[in-house]
Amino acid sequence: MEKNMETPKLQGRVIIGLLLVILGALALLHNYYIIDLYDYPLSWEYFFIVGGLLFFILSENKTVGIILFTIGLFNLVPELWPLVFVLIGLYIILGKGGRGRNFIHRKFSGSDSGLKNAAGRDYNDYVECVNVFGGGNKIINSDNFKGGNIVSIFGGCELHLNNCKLAPGNNTIEITAIFGGSTIVVPRDWKVVIDVMPIFGGFGDKRIKDPNVSFQEGRTLHLKGLVLFGGGEVKSMY
Repeated sequence: MEKNMETPKLQGRVIIGLLLVILGALALLHNYYIIDLYDYPLSWEYFFIVGGLLFFILSENKTVGIILFTIGLFNLVPELWPLVFVLIGLYIILGKGGRGRNFIHRKFSGSDSGLKNAAGRDYNDYVECVNVFGGGNKIINSDNFKGGNIVSIFGGCELHLNNCKLAPGNNTIEITAIFGGSTIVVPRDWKVVIDVMPIFGGFGDKRIKDPNVSFQEGRTLHLKGLVLFGGGEVKSMY
């Protein structure tokens, strides 16, 4: 189990290491006049493209590779850069197992409270927090919290789960932050596993470690996703 959790971190280190090796080798060849980098002007778009390809080939998280490659590619062609937002928007709405479609349905049908989907799932046990060019706070009250989605694009979300109880098993929140961030407030005795890929950003557990507090057995909150030029943190209020 621990080996599976360490695999994404190991792959990320391999990719970053390969990028550094490539950059160092090119600089060394340039210094010894074997190649002249000035004849091949490089910009940040090329690094996004190469990094995206490496992530796509070597990492299990293909989404990171696709996003990096797309950003680099479309910035080489200025007329096409708005398609980056179109693709990201479609991924947010239609991806993640279709929960984006359920979110839209709830917003146009009224309140979140008491609603159930076709499978009879209580929406109060899930969170959908989408902030674009803005921010907001969301408080969830649930005795069987199971996860959800947080999307922050040029915005932020503060999610309060301190009045919740985790459902048994692994409960996942998918996080997408692009020039934005999120703060997740949880009880101190929750076991939180962070598997968020930060690119020019960060995401960490800021809770104060207390040796007298033991994690709940058989219940885990799994945070996974992508942070691009953004950040996020997990903290406790007490």
